Amino acid sequence: MWVCSWGPRRPGAGAAGGLGAAASAADQSPAELYRPAYHTCAAYFFLAARGHELHILTTRVPGGDPSASAASYSVHRLLTPEVEGGLGQTVKRLLIDRAQREAENLARTRQLVTDLQPDAAMIWGMWNIPRSVPRLIEDLLPGRVAYYFCDYWAALPSAYLQRWQEEARHPLAALPKQIMGLYFRTRLAREEPVPLRFEHPFCVSRAVRRNLVEAGVPVQHGEIVYGGTPIPAPAPLVPPARGAGEPLRLLYVGRLEAEKGVHTLIDALAQLAPIAELPIHLDLVGGGTPDYERRLRQQVAAAGLGEVVSFWGRLAHDQIPEVLAAHDILLFPSEWEEPFARTVLEAMAAGLLVIGTETGGTGELLVENETGLTYPAGDAGALASQIGRALSDRELRMRLAAAARQTVEERFSFGRMVNELETRLRQIASVTPVAVMMEE
Repeated sequence: MWVCSWGPRRPGAGAAGGLGAAASAADQSPAELYRPAYHTCAAYFFLAARGHELHILTTRVPGGDPSASAASYSVHRLLTPEVEGGLGQTVKRLLIDRAQREAENLARTRQLVTDLQPDAAMIWGMWNIPRSVPRLIEDLLPGRVAYYFCDYWAALPSAYLQRWQEEARHPLAALPKQIMGLYFRTRLAREEPVPLRFEHPFCVSRAVRRNLVEAGVPVQHGEIVYGGTPIPAPAPLVPPARGAGEPLRLLYVGRLEAEKGVHTLIDALAQLAPIAELPIHLDLVGGGTPDYERRLRQQVAAAGLGEVVSFWGRLAHDQIPEVLAAHDILLFPSEWEEPFARTVLEAMAAGLLVIGTETGGTGELLVENETGLTYPAGDAGALASQIGRALSDRELRMRLAAAARQTVEERFSFGRMVNELETRLRQIASVTPVAVMMEE
């Protein structure tokens, strides 16, 4: 969870800003962030660089310093997450000290808001933090709290309930968890949800807004603030030159999980490799669950693609631009409702052709035969056909890659995203505070 303080930095003054929240390592630079957190944290980072005082409230790190400062913002690690540790810790929390920990979180939040006197707040990614925390911020800053939805946390059950819905990680724990889970799931399901006002919601895509509304989250009035990406300068990157007989390099970047559809890529290559007009090679960048990665490796071996597919493992985000520059085509096979496909955005900005699905917010970036090539999620035959089409038509690859780059420059630049957030937060910060009576 993050809290950002919004407002012009004044020498010698206290914080003049607002609060925002998110579940991530908020004291890292944008280049080091876990990918789902990037849009919001990077925006905060650059808003602070524009002269706004920024404070970030996040969860505690065992043994870490609860307070830290960087050149442009301060971090306050004051909150305890709902779920920590294994099954035993979860049971202890629910039976013994859940209420105490929630009260401590609320007291620390109240004290920070009182000390900072922020002008506005932005809340992001509240998974694993009790909903009573953003509700308190709404009460303390009436009319001055924004939400930036870059995922679907508001539609999810509590972290406690999700923990009991998960399968046991060890076979010996399966039966005890099933028995205890029946009791705790029933108990948690009876709890009344904490209502949030969501007065100023921003959504990273129309798909996020639509899916949240369909799930019962009242954000139908939410404004769309598309995520952005830095544009490589000074000119678009172009696909690297290939020597005679050198394979065209295909790339996947992301989690190795079933919902990301990586198995469909391998099925498509198994159909395409024997008949492709050009030699091809696929690099898989990312990690995931051991069982799924094992399945993928077995799939590659069974299809005889050991010389065609390489597993790179996880890479730091600051390595990705160099990786993109060494490839020709990004494959994006996701089968779930992507909030906003940042990998697609970065590849388009880097001058790659993107071939992918249109699930979730991806369809707002990737348009068939305009900014890339698309296919129905899970359809390996259609994907193989689109890859084959791109392989046989270099002019098509270059035309779509150039159009995608131009689209990012015009509609999805990082500067545009920060400008929109800054404008909206200024408007929210201008709301005249009203007196709020709260019972202790």
